[in-house]
Amino acid sequence: MPRYGEPGPPTSRDTAVSPLPSNLTIHLLPHSHVDAGWNLSLDEYYEAAVRKVLRRATIQLWMGRGRRFVWGDVAFLDKWLDEEGDSMNGQLKGEQRQMTWRQLLQEEIERGQWEIVGGGYVSADEGLTTWWAHNMVLDVGHRALSRQLNTTTRVAWQIDNFGHFNTVAHLLSNSGYHAQFVGRMAYRDLYGFASKGRLQFLWQSREHQGARPLLTHFLAEHYASPSPDFDLDYRESCNVDLLLEQLQRVARRHVRQYPAHGHVLVLIGDDFRFVKARRAFDCMDRLIAASSSHPQWRDVTLQYSTASEYLQATGLLQTQKNLYRFGGDMYPYQDKPVEQFWSGILGSRPYLKWLVRDCELTVKHAEALVALSRAKGPHILDGEWTQMEEHLEFARKQLAIGHHHDSITGTCTNEVFADYAQRLQVASRVALRVAHVAVQIYAGYSDHMPQIIDRIRDAYEPEAVVADACSPATWDVADGMRGSLKAGANKTTLLVSNAALLAAQSHVVRLRGLPYNAAIADGMGNPVKVQAQQAIDGSFNAMFVAEDVPALGMRSYMVGTTEQYPQAQPLNAQLTTTSPAFSPHASLRKGRTQVLLRSKRNGVVEVLANGRTVRVQLREYFANPFVQSSGAYVMHSFGLMYAVVFGIFGAALCAGWLLAAVSGPRILRTLRIPRVISVGTLGATLIGCAQGVAAVYYAAQMASAELLNAWTRGQSVLLLFAPVSAVAFVQGGMLRWGMRAATGAAVGALAGTALALLLGQSWQSRALTPHMLRFQVEHGNVCDKAYALASEFAALEMQLCADTPHMLHMATTLRAPSDRELVMRVSHGWSRTLHLFDGTVERRRKSGWWIPVPGAFYPAPQMVRLGSLTVHARQPVGAASVQQGALDLLVHRNMSANDFRGLQKPLADSHAARPAFLLDLRPNPPSPVLDNLRFNAPPLAFALPHTTENLQRNAAYSPAAASLPALDLVGIRSCNTSQGLVIDARLLALHSTRVAASSLLPGVKSAMRIDNWLMRSCSLPTEHNKTDVVNLKPGEQALFRLLISS
Repeated sequence: MPRYGEPGPPTSRDTAVSPLPSNLTIHLLPHSHVDAGWNLSLDEYYEAAVRKVLRRATIQLWMGRGRRFVWGDVAFLDKWLDEEGDSMNGQLKGEQRQMTWRQLLQEEIERGQWEIVGGGYVSADEGLTTWWAHNMVLDVGHRALSRQLNTTTRVAWQIDNFGHFNTVAHLLSNSGYHAQFVGRMAYRDLYGFASKGRLQFLWQSREHQGARPLLTHFLAEHYASPSPDFDLDYRESCNVDLLLEQLQRVARRHVRQYPAHGHVLVLIGDDFRFVKARRAFDCMDRLIAASSSHPQWRDVTLQYSTASEYLQATGLLQTQKNLYRFGGDMYPYQDKPVEQFWSGILGSRPYLKWLVRDCELTVKHAEALVALSRAKGPHILDGEWTQMEEHLEFARKQLAIGHHHDSITGTCTNEVFADYAQRLQVASRVALRVAHVAVQIYAGYSDHMPQIIDRIRDAYEPEAVVADACSPATWDVADGMRGSLKAGANKTTLLVSNAALLAAQSHVVRLRGLPYNAAIADGMGNPVKVQAQQAIDGSFNAMFVAEDVPALGMRSYMVGTTEQYPQAQPLNAQLTTTSPAFSPHASLRKGRTQVLLRSKRNGVVEVLANGRTVRVQLREYFANPFVQSSGAYVMHSFGLMYAVVFGIFGAALCAGWLLAAVSGPRILRTLRIPRVISVGTLGATLIGCAQGVAAVYYAAQMASAELLNAWTRGQSVLLLFAPVSAVAFVQGGMLRWGMRAATGAAVGALAGTALALLLGQSWQSRALTPHMLRFQVEHGNVCDKAYALASEFAALEMQLCADTPHMLHMATTLRAPSDRELVMRVSHGWSRTLHLFDGTVERRRKSGWWIPVPGAFYPAPQMVRLGSLTVHARQPVGAASVQQGALDLLVHRNMSANDFRGLQKPLADSHAARPAFLLDLRPNPPSPVLDNLRFNAPPLAFALPHTTENLQRNAAYSPAAASLPALDLVGIRSCNTSQGLVIDARLLALHSTRVAASSLLPGVKSAMRIDNWLMRSCSLPTEHNKTDVVNLKPGEQALFRLLISS
């Protein structure tokens, strides 16, 4: 439901810091906030509201030249202009009736009436999105604006994101943005900023070298209108006097919270508003007209403004000397007191998070292959390359929608979740087909280019994804083109592509559906070691290691039969061996690395390798739906839940002790209970403290969820109160406690409870299973794997493979029971300082006993380190350290209640997920960031027809002159110009490095470095800004524009 920014009575926090200006200007900014999926899907929102808003707002702005309107995400605008942009509007009079919607909108943009802000295709979540994806979302949005309207924007619009990060401010400032508007920070921080007049500030990341400051405007209130009286989509009356009074009240409050420039911004709108655009604009026109003659508005001016007009009026775009500089993050987000942290988004809908990352890796690889193939074969018709770019741009758009702040966070209904999942599956399929075509061109199979491109269109149907993935008549290259090898083929070339990485790497390639006599050989015809396993249908699944695939290049392998490769063993002679029984111990070995697994109580697995022991355990947090219920956004408030239980427990203890102090001797004599010992006040206090600690442990670790539910609802209280008070009475009587001792015991119990809650945060979660795990072990030529069933809804898998023998692959396949939040705990050492890597730099975040458990979780989109522990994530997760040396990874959530943050349905997520991680077994990895690059750019394998000439040419090929392991390829795109092929390559330095742009690709005629990081459109380098060699610092990014000779 919408929330309005209705100001409350003035408080001490509203004390003016900046002087109140004698002349005040109030800027009305009409806007409609549109989410690309939330309670309804993108298409449902478009049909129900967005198309009407776009049409009617366009008409109303045309009818009033002084009116203004601001639009955020580009996705809906792109869809509308594709469908109706070239249609006549049919609503205006005379010749203007013939104007198309695109013409009207372009004219209004040129007049400054309609401003497009944000620029990203959607408003992506800032914490769970990787650096590559942030760049991609901006690129796609700006290209859509350029194609549809020949316009751009320099004002970012992040008003609904669930927390904000300096990484995004760093990206925006280096992408040509002048300012950004943001809308969510913890309520305590907001009070601190507002009370000092700092809600406009310069955001300059302290963690990125050379970061440029970005002017930031924080919304003092929610992005909705000042009160429900302004919501003219639902109110028919426009009470001018009332609205003017409310506007002035808001202005007098806000002017104290911003620098003293005499301008106040008031947003008019909300989610999917301005369906009734005529009524809303007519009312605002009346307000502006009435304010000019109103006696109370003598020193106040009311006017329409866009975001840019407001910023220009403040003068802050020109002069920023006195603005406060901020360098941190606005995270975690807490909108209310008492543990109302929005940390639940880090674990909600993990399957969707995995789909987003899987699609991202595929699209990233496909765009690299297209650019590299185009550079190698520019003789192909440009129109056909354009078709491939269009298909790839479609996949990017769907991936961008998957990064929307209500998608990757999981804050959507089950129906919208299904829509997001379908979009991502289709996008992955399209990108894989595009990559497959690019590989064929790259390898010289381009004789039938049009027919090959036609196959891409088949991937747009969701059924094609399911049918291809399940068809038993195809060989499935699991790490590449899913399903393309015919079972009857004599010999097939398998090209393993490493096009998305600037360093060589080895990788396990998996094949499915092979015959028993299949053989795999390298590019020189030598058989390779294979690990096989027979499937239920009698076919064989196989895996092998593609060794040392070169940077930006590929290595070829052949799939044939043992008759064609006599030296190769058949697959049924290289089968995986499986242990006959389950055991609490397991041994995995690859190369010089041996890993011993020992199972302990409560599902703890000790991993012994390289002289150290790491403990792994699946745990659960119980989310009580009757006490400050959790949902898709908010992680449960454990302190409040236990406070209710401990209140009952404490009351029972105190009642028993006081009764013993008042009438204990007489009753005890009657019951013939002997006196044991006399304990003074200090002793009673210590005993009470111990009992408080014991109560916390019992409630958190032993009491059933059903009992906790009942007690917090006021049910079965007698079952807790009666025995506890009876024990306390007997205890107080036997120890001969008087009133002073009983009071001391009560104080001690309270202190012990508080101490246990603060220092025993790890008690707030429980082991998922109380027993020891038993492993079934598989050994093979490529990977050793140990598998254990942790519970009826969770299994744990650990695997050691020959491509990365220093990494232990950990995965858990699980479903979350109702009202549970599941974590994987990895423990070693004593540190509580997290180092989180999002693709640019590592952010240091320290946890402490004073931070509640929900507030200790931070987004870990790619990698997290804790002391000597290094864990790489295959999907974005939440990470926290609630115990010395323990790293908790939030992997799944399922809630039966609603947290009432706008989502109309509870987070009832019963979908299975398979969160996967890589644990670095080395105590001190030399370059964990570079390792993470490899894991986020895995090679893809593609099947092609085999010919002798292609065999020799592609045994191992790379266009790069040298490997550049310290650089990450953050984006690459190609387009044709009159003078040749232009390729934009965006590189990020993870260590200090020297880059020669001409060495990246062969045939580079000229190169230039672009200051603006956006890949919006191609333009040729000019003589005065050509460059080749560039020195980059850690975390510094550069965009190179390369002209390739034809």
